[in-house]
Amino acid sequence: MSMKFKACFLMAMAAGALWGQEAPQETKPQPRQPPPLSTGAVFKEPVYVRRFSAGVTLSVLGLSPFRRDSAFVYTELPPVDAVHDTEDISRRVGFGLTVQGAVSERWAVNAGIFLRPNIGYTRFSDIYEGTDNPSTPQDDRTHINRREETRFRYYDIPVTLRYYGLDRHDPGPRWFIEFGGALRRVARVRTSISQQVGDEDMQCCDTTPATPARRTIRGLVAGFGVQVIDPVGVRVVPQVRFTRWAADTFDQPSTSTQRNQLEAMISLTF
Repeated sequence: MSMKFKACFLMAMAAGALWGQEAPQETKPQPRQPPPLSTGAVFKEPVYVRRFSAGVTLSVLGLSPFRRDSAFVYTELPPVDAVHDTEDISRRVGFGLTVQGAVSERWAVNAGIFLRPNIGYTRFSDIYEGTDNPSTPQDDRTHINRREETRFRYYDIPVTLRYYGLDRHDPGPRWFIEFGGALRRVARVRTSISQQVGDEDMQCCDTTPATPARRTIRGLVAGFGVQVIDPVGVRVVPQVRFTRWAADTFDQPSTSTQRNQLEAMISLTF
């Protein structure tokens, strides 16, 4: 066999071997699969008005608890002429606790108890007792100057139904209106009375507590406000509230309580 034939034979064998080999298959990249969700994970919808909340409230009265007034009183038996003047000496700031429970997406019940620790009045009385003798130049009646200072505490318990302008789960600030009723209780009455009879020195002090006309009264409440949420999640609730009391706590000549109560309030609830 010639050398040329051997060379051709070997080349044909090599070409056949190369032809018979399978070409390598291209591997396509598989899309990345998302990790499976944990079976314990539960989506929790945010709540902007909680089912139950509680907090503290600061209240400032817009009207004086006592009306500034004067009264003239005359009686025949015994004969007495008197003029009374009353001034309000109350501090208008109060504070308390507030709680709220949501009953639906937009309705909630709110209740509170507020202490107004320094309510009071000063009453000045110019009194003439007895009968003047017209045949003498001087006034024969007994002249008495009296000064009464009375201080006490109010406990107010309002309960209202609130309607919010947004659902509990809707984000953002929300307005609300409210209406309901209230109870008021007078406590810790303290009185100091000093008086001067004729030309004598001023005598002090009669500390018999003044007697309220009613220790407990009822009222109707209406108001409106806004709830906003600060960056740490505290609910800030500024509002205005009006209360109409059904009766007077104190009721005597020139000294009667204000039945209309207007107050500005701010609450921090959690």
